Amino acid sequence: MKKILVLGGTNFFGKKAVQLLLDKGYDVTLATRGNKPNPFEGKAQHIALDASDRDHAGWEFVQTENWDAVFDNICYYASDAHIRIDKFGKQLEHYYFTSSLAVYDGAKDGFVEADFDPTAYHIDPEKQVDYGEGKRQAEQVLFTKAPFKVTAFRFPIVLDEDDYTKRLHLYVEKALNNDTIQFNNPEAKINFVKGSSAANAIVWVIENQQTGSLNISSRDSISRQTFIEWLQEMTGQTVKVDYTQETITGSPFNTRENWYLISDKIEAAGFGLDELESWLKPLIRTLATEMKASQ
Repeated sequence: MKKILVLGGTNFFGKKAVQLLLDKGYDVTLATRGNKPNPFEGKAQHIALDASDRDHAGWEFVQTENWDAVFDNICYYASDAHIRIDKFGKQLEHYYFTSSLAVYDGAKDGFVEADFDPTAYHIDPEKQVDYGEGKRQAEQVLFTKAPFKVTAFRFPIVLDEDDYTKRLHLYVEKALNNDTIQFNNPEAKINFVKGSSAANAIVWVIENQQTGSLNISSRDSISRQTFIEWLQEMTGQTVKVDYTQETITGSPFNTRENWYLISDKIEAAGFGLDELESWLKPLIRTLATEMKASQ
């Protein structure tokens, strides 16, 4: 039985990944700040740990155990990465963490892993650190300095019924309320990954000990115009849409350029990818039905 430490893992696809690991018989320990009850009480051990604080008392327990693998869903900055290297050191065999499509920069017709090489990236201490820059810096530190094997999961926007960010919910609600949706470019392509598929990929990669950076998304992408068409079909509403060149706020799927991943690498390694239409349209319908029922 493999012994796995999960940093985070109480929300959304991280929680789904933990459940899969438990279902497969892994010995799982969750490390969180303890602000929420352990959702796996009696199934997974829990330790209180503020993983962004290198002096937190919870690290003492972490360092007394021998972990076969660590899955980290809460590494956001270079400082977090340095703490992981310091605390896990050479006794850890393999470290897996959640990165993002946001590490990629520029306009391109789909990003592949080679479009961002963390080992060649220079950290500019003067640069403002937003979410994408934080993930770039975390990858750079881990891939250039860690004494253990490292795998980075690069996800696009993750969607599912239990998505606490409710980004897809927002568009479904706008459609049902006859509110106008704004996008800059109807032809700009985007893709996503379903929460359950993200969890399946995490566990598959851990079981197959894949290393390096891995894009994990749907196999295909769609234009914003196609998204609107699916939204109309699945909600049964005529959706008002404004394609504008003005700056847009409150439209989380909006970008002016293509913004999607090409995930051929993990598929070539043996993990099956989903077609967007197979799950996104049913998900829109499910959310619309739930919202209508609650009105």
